[in-house]
Amino acid sequence: MKHAPTAILLILMQILFGLSTLLWAIYVLMTLLMADQFGDLNAIETASMIMIWLFPIASIGTAIISWILYHKRAFRKAGWISIIPALWIVPLFGFFE
Repeated sequence: MKHAPTAILLILMQILFGLSTLLWAIYVLMTLLMADQFGDLNAIETASMIMIWLFPIASIGTAIISWILYHKRAFRKAGWISIIPALWIVPLFGFFE
């Protein structure tokens, strides 16, 4: 390993985001059931639903980018970029509280 702490961080973050995809799927299904039709939603609600739906794309994209940065020996950037999908996960834990 080039830099063990960063590699461990990247692996743990990907495991966390992989497991939270199940939580994300439940949340998305619940929001779809709450919003009967898209015509009833205002612009802010529509934008927030689109942001929620982007979680899998963000987690896969940041995983790829962080591993590329890791192999280019930009360890600090790789660590910070791998944490970006936590912006989606932290509010989900508040929802299921």
